[in-house]
Amino acid sequence: MKLKLWYLVIMVVFFFSCVTVNIYFPVAAVEKTAEEIVKEVREQQPETEEEESKPAEPETSHSNWNLVKVAYAQEGALEVSNASIRALKASIKARYPVLIPYLKKGIVGENQSGFLEIRTWKGLSLPEKAKVKRLLDAENKDRMGLYKEVAKALQISQNQLERLQKIFAKEWQKTVPSGTWIQKEDGTWVKK
Repeated sequence: MKLKLWYLVIMVVFFFSCVTVNIYFPVAAVEKTAEEIVKEVREQQPETEEEESKPAEPETSHSNWNLVKVAYAQEGALEVSNASIRALKASIKARYPVLIPYLKKGIVGENQSGFLEIRTWKGLSLPEKAKVKRLLDAENKDRMGLYKEVAKALQISQNQLERLQKIFAKEWQKTVPSGTWIQKEDGTWVKK
């Protein structure tokens, strides 16, 4: 009887030691959230003049149908928000206009990890260097806070934060002005 009990214990231990733990990472949800947040923060405008000059659709008897379409479209939208996320987005949004000249001049670049990085100090006075450093420190601190809050809201483990950051990095890079340095996945830098 003792031999059977030991055999059973060994089998149970062996079984549990072979179990693989899969960590769920909702790629589509993170991509959608990153796209929505970055567009809101960077206030993306229509890309073509044609889209900007389109007249508003006149109200017709089909306006109820339009409301149904809007409601349906919003139902599919992913809403990841809380007080912390809203505060971080507001802070990042307020800082962005001040960062634009440094992005355009190539002084600051968007790296592959979802943060801003100094590319060169060329042409900056000592006080300007201090200003840029303070701006980047504040921006990167807010971005890290945003990533952690989004991970929490989407119930993503903190050890998966790097994956989330890389998805956000792609969205940040899509929305920077022309002439901005962006870091590719292989670590090289190119101008957008």
